[in-house]
Amino acid sequence: VLAPSRPCRGRPAPASLPPASPAMAADLAVDGSSLVPLVATVVAVTVVCAMMLRRRSDADTEDRNGANGNGDKAYVSYHDLVDPKIRGDHLRFNETLHRRFAGQQFVPVRGEDGTYIAFSHATSKLVLNDHAQFSSNPFPDARLVALNTMEKADHARVLRYVHSHYTQEAIGKLDDRVQEIIERCTDALEEGEHGGDVVLWAKRIHMASSLARLGVDLLNEGSGGVAARWDWGRVDELIALNDAMVALVAPLGGIGRRHIELPAGRALPVFMGMLRSIPGTLQMFWRLGPKCAWEILRPDVTVLFPPSKPRTGVWWRPELLPLVPRYFLSLHDVLRGAQKEEGPLPGILKGVEGGDLRLAEALTLLVQLMVNMTTANALANMVFRLCTEAEAAKATAADVPRLAPDFVQEVLRLDAPLQRNPRRVAKPAEGKWAGSGLKKGDQVLVFLGAANMDPAVFDEPSSFRLDREDSQKCGLSFGSGMHYCLGSNMVKLEMRLALECLLGRFEKLELNADPQRLDDIDVGNWGFKRLQVSVSRRTNGKH
Repeated sequence: VLAPSRPCRGRPAPASLPPASPAMAADLAVDGSSLVPLVATVVAVTVVCAMMLRRRSDADTEDRNGANGNGDKAYVSYHDLVDPKIRGDHLRFNETLHRRFAGQQFVPVRGEDGTYIAFSHATSKLVLNDHAQFSSNPFPDARLVALNTMEKADHARVLRYVHSHYTQEAIGKLDDRVQEIIERCTDALEEGEHGGDVVLWAKRIHMASSLARLGVDLLNEGSGGVAARWDWGRVDELIALNDAMVALVAPLGGIGRRHIELPAGRALPVFMGMLRSIPGTLQMFWRLGPKCAWEILRPDVTVLFPPSKPRTGVWWRPELLPLVPRYFLSLHDVLRGAQKEEGPLPGILKGVEGGDLRLAEALTLLVQLMVNMTTANALANMVFRLCTEAEAAKATAADVPRLAPDFVQEVLRLDAPLQRNPRRVAKPAEGKWAGSGLKKGDQVLVFLGAANMDPAVFDEPSSFRLDREDSQKCGLSFGSGMHYCLGSNMVKLEMRLALECLLGRFEKLELNADPQRLDDIDVGNWGFKRLQVSVSRRTNGKH
């Protein structure tokens, strides 16, 4: 077992990712004869854990109306938070919160004892800025967390390795490369590849741009040069792995579905998922070292004995478990595959080699630097508004330099790509929080999207307007305080360049199928499962 202060050692990793396989987990095989004792142990523990989880869950007895119902309840319901219909119509739910609970600081969640919602702009900002009272890490155990959920000391130590690479000036130097990526992706959109799939268009733009910021290029290898068609296979695999991790790790709706709702016999698929994870897990132990692999995986708190709240998706999506070691081995390859010295990876590697960063910390840092879903949401939301806000789109097309930034900011305000952000009460309520009813260990869901629609701050909050004052732009979409979004400059660059590309190239963008919102993944992603468009090129449009 390696000491924490030393980098994890093991077999050297290849310089680039292995070729993408058609089915990422299909090739995971197990030699059962050599693993009989381990398999028997996993079977027994999994069955026992399934029984314990169901018994520990609260009785499902609360009123299902809550804020979305027709009573005068002073609470929202557990079902309101996980209901796919509400998730798919989140802006209306945000309006309901302001109409029903105006002037209320926190709204309790019935059926989830010790869980509250903060929805006003004022309260949400106070919660986000008070890091002593509210921890950004919603989990009560000691599992490894990413940069955006680290406590102050660890956050400062890790942030210094990457902060200078994500300033507005540093991101501005990527302008040409990001524009090239957007143009290539828009070529495919125009040609109707994948049925004009905007979701894939958005995910490819951000993952490729994120890799460019890291100094890793996976697009041109083996493609015959810049003029040839790019090979998206490796990028697409990273996107799929990233999406799978979100489905596994993030508590649905901010709280997670109850274990008592698990289907009977759920222990079997969880056992099979763990069994199929063994080959990849052994590779992690070999390549990254036992201590590093254990610190990342922690099956004791993530699978076998998870906390009562918040609840992740592990027991609901156990078929994704074999992808966890594959994902972190891929991140390890990315970490070692930097092709440029000006990106953050060389500094991160030095931090690992010097003992200031643990390898596990470095890999979870890459998780955040390559997180794909929220920015893809922002890009897709922007395309949706181009299709549905005809007057604003026409005005912006007529004066792109002046109005494009306003269009981007209004998309970010009204369509916050992450609608909810969890916090945990770190200590007994005191000072300005005395009398709030909050107790240590309680969960607070900060509704960023609702805060952005607070009528006390925003005129006509449900309307898409380009003429807002500076104080009414963007809102809390990127958070506030210590954990203000590190990638905000990258998001705004991608959105601005994509908007300029779309408006400069196309006369019209139209929805060519009914869009379907994300409604079954993560804390509160506000994006699309399906968004398809058809486009009409401008006669004088530049390619």
